[in-house]
Amino acid sequence: MSSISRRGFVAVSLGAAAALKYGDAFAADGSDIVDVSGSDPKKMVGAALAAFGGIGRFVHSGDFVVLKANAGFANPPDWATTTNPATVAAVAQACIDAKAKQVVLVEFPQGQADKAFARCGMTAALDGMAGVKLKVLGPDDFQRVDVKGGVSVKSVEVAKLILSADVLISIPAAKAHQAAGVSFGLKNHMGLIKDRQAFHQNYDLAQAVADLGHVITPNLTILDATRVLLTNGPAGPGDTASSDAWSSGRRLPRWMRTASRSLGSTART
Repeated sequence: MSSISRRGFVAVSLGAAAALKYGDAFAADGSDIVDVSGSDPKKMVGAALAAFGGIGRFVHSGDFVVLKANAGFANPPDWATTTNPATVAAVAQACIDAKAKQVVLVEFPQGQADKAFARCGMTAALDGMAGVKLKVLGPDDFQRVDVKGGVSVKSVEVAKLILSADVLISIPAAKAHQAAGVSFGLKNHMGLIKDRQAFHQNYDLAQAVADLGHVITPNLTILDATRVLLTNGPAGPGDTASSDAWSSGRRLPRWMRTASRSLGSTART
């Protein structure tokens, strides 16, 4: 894994800096985007949540919390095809500290579903954490809903768990994607639908993923860029880089378009 500077990644590859530069608050109570750097995911999660006013802004006592990380590939963590397990563990612990009733990490893996959580490090990272469980979605775990405002997608089967959740936190990995250019916050939602192949084969993928954003609306998104898959995404293996940085936000549209263009350009060069 090569190393890239925090400044280089945020300005050249991530693109969230553009949103910060052009008017979004950095760490005020009303912030939509918070940029964090460091080498300790637990401290980074703490810093980001503090900038938003604390985990209590999102999670309250008794809440049922669903976490959606990139955990759909049975690959080792250093391939950077999945979210850093330490980041996921830190978010889960923050939710438990806020007295969430239960925290569930969900995923609908791409093949080898029974091995994905273990091989990407999630099982070990969350093992023994009281109140936290892992859920591999199966064919019966989805419910069809209307996509109000959808341009291409008018209805879609989504995970029932997110429909009953009090809080949904998305924790995607920053990586290249052969079909979409990049996989960030919105693309992470594909692991919450039953028929992702339809999105690739029957629709314009970009429009379909945007339509999905009308249905799946996380309370918080933490884009994990502590390590980045630059080529051969989403499944890898490919060239990777470390940045010791990520961006978190409440409203994806403020920075998703710029982020996608920026990392997409980097991934192709």
